[in-house]
Amino acid sequence: GRVRLLNGVQASYWAMLDEGRITQATANILMRSVDEAMDLVSSRPLCDWNSLQSNVYFPSYYRFLSASMLPQSFITYFTVQRLESGCYICAAFLRAHRIARRQLQDFLGDSEIAKIVIDESNAGGEEARKFLEEVRCTFPQLLCVLKTRQVTYAVLTHLSENVQNLWKTGLLEEKEMAHLDDAWQLITCQTDLKKLKRSPQLVKMPRVSDLLGAHPLVSMLPAAVRAPLLSNTKENVKGHGAALYMEGLRATGIWIVSIGAVKWRSQRLSSRHSLHPIFSHGSTLGLYEVLTGKSCLCDMITDSLVRCFFIEAEKIDQLRQSDPSVEAFLWQESAAVIAKLLIPRVFERMTMQETRLLVSTGSAMNLYTKGEDIILEHNYIGILLEGTLKAENQNNIVPPGVLLPSSMDLELLGLQSSEMNHMDSCSAANSYQVEAQAARVIIFEVGRLFTEANGQRNQPGGSFSAEALQLSMEESTGEEQVIITVDSTNKLPLGDSSSGVTRGS
Repeated sequence: GRVRLLNGVQASYWAMLDEGRITQATANILMRSVDEAMDLVSSRPLCDWNSLQSNVYFPSYYRFLSASMLPQSFITYFTVQRLESGCYICAAFLRAHRIARRQLQDFLGDSEIAKIVIDESNAGGEEARKFLEEVRCTFPQLLCVLKTRQVTYAVLTHLSENVQNLWKTGLLEEKEMAHLDDAWQLITCQTDLKKLKRSPQLVKMPRVSDLLGAHPLVSMLPAAVRAPLLSNTKENVKGHGAALYMEGLRATGIWIVSIGAVKWRSQRLSSRHSLHPIFSHGSTLGLYEVLTGKSCLCDMITDSLVRCFFIEAEKIDQLRQSDPSVEAFLWQESAAVIAKLLIPRVFERMTMQETRLLVSTGSAMNLYTKGEDIILEHNYIGILLEGTLKAENQNNIVPPGVLLPSSMDLELLGLQSSEMNHMDSCSAANSYQVEAQAARVIIFEVGRLFTEANGQRNQPGGSFSAEALQLSMEESTGEEQVIITVDSTNKLPLGDSSSGVTRGS
């Protein structure tokens, strides 16, 4: 198992080098660490991080530089020179191990060997996470410099590739291609990235109104209800390891995460099925519990420095009652989080924005009345959000829970048939009957679901669009803040999935 994981890590390093994410010098250091770990793999736990520690060092006196009277440009230049390599090494290490863990899980399943190796991989990354978090808290401008350089490299590289593709398809003549290539070389030479070290853009804390206005939940609300809501938000800054709320406690409001990442864990929902139990910035946490009045489903613990906003439950209730369309939108927003909690092996492959898109355009939110039968076709799955259902030879099904047709291949969802008896959040039956006055179920078509989960994000380079430049901090714990991800978010509408459901009475 260790050999397979290290092979996957090394393959990821090669891919990062080809994509320009890391330099040749950084790649040599990372490759050497894998080779040394391979030599010891039969007698010791994973130890590739041990070989990297000498290249990753944050001197304690650096903390005092940010508070000194020295010019800011000098401090940034000084720190970039010394910490840049460590940031790239840590980010590449964490990214490669995360990819390798997922590949190992897909290959070996939930075997004991896979669990041991994955735990060793997670443990090895703790110091790398701490280093990046230390840099992020002490010198946020450093990460701004590194990200800007990677964005510039990514844009120029894709520009060159597009010119080459136009020439290969015959749309450009050779003279035109040569002229554009010369222009690209000139731009590259004139883009003095060293200037970023001398005079970087200073990192300023965004205004509260800007942060809230950019959050998907707030930005999609009608202006008439948005203003009263914003006037009742409470700003919070939480350090690493702080609890937003704990499993089993009463939900008192929702948390809007604007900056940082939050990790979830749960006894009931068995978070061991998740390889990356993280909600990144832009998430809305606790909304489902407020809508249903249920106690908190899981612990939500900050995994980095987090800037967030708290809105009391009664304000959400008022918002919900203001307009039926607003209530429908709130249920969709809550479903995006619930999907990641209940089916993590599938939905954690998507960013929060991709999950929202799938929920809003690639699913059907249906309401059923008491006595109705819900029959799922073989290629559809549902998530019970509200109400109570009854299935043959099963206890009452309470929300939230995954509804499967009896013919569903459980391995597609990262489950095994032996686990079904121990999970009260997952049910399989030919049909379900509504026991309560009403039931709310969101339906997904499995083929489209896996197209979203395994499509663009598994392709080495992805396709490029100006709107789709996403820094990997958008999807990570703060562990990859300096690696640029270029993905395409131009997805076709997935249509209405309601055709996979039969109603009966």
